Amino acid sequence: MPNPTIKLTSPEKRRKGQLKRAWKESHGTALLGFALSILVVGLVLIWFSPPKLEGPDLEVYVDGSVPAPELPENALLIRVATDQAVSTGPIRIAIYDSLESFGNPEKAIIKDALQPVDGFVVWEIDLDFLPDEFSIAAFHDLDNNGVLNRALLNAPVEPYGFSNNARNLFGPPTYDQTLVTRPTEPRVIEIRVY
Repeated sequence: MPNPTIKLTSPEKRRKGQLKRAWKESHGTALLGFALSILVVGLVLIWFSPPKLEGPDLEVYVDGSVPAPELPENALLIRVATDQAVSTGPIRIAIYDSLESFGNPEKAIIKDALQPVDGFVVWEIDLDFLPDEFSIAAFHDLDNNGVLNRALLNAPVEPYGFSNNARNLFGPPTYDQTLVTRPTEPRVIEIRVY
């Protein structure tokens, strides 16, 4: 009669096996995947939803219509809104005329800063000065140091925005996403920095 061999396992291996069985029985992998998917969806929703800003009070006619604002002749108005209305730092913009200059403020065709009033700033730019296509980048320089502060993984920590209110989940939007065609008549471009 053959002698059965007995495999002896160490308590550490038995414990590891028990943990694997418990993980499988409790569907741990499925639950972890579900939790991660909820986290990703939540981050995407937070990233792409701008904060609600209160607009200025508008005059309303008796019939319920709102009068069109008077725009300066042959001008583009760039209106930037921030939710950091109590900050003392300026809002800075840069206008780029090419992909090569995009993202480099030193190569911007226009670079300026204004102090927000009630959470808004407005630039008036002559349409004749602008190229046929351009891109606008803006940020709220909360600490007034002249640069967009960044944190871990180069993520901005100060409110920022681009023309077309373009946003990407990871990294800045592309030049094409922010590209604006020069209007032929007076117009307002609105940008939210958040």
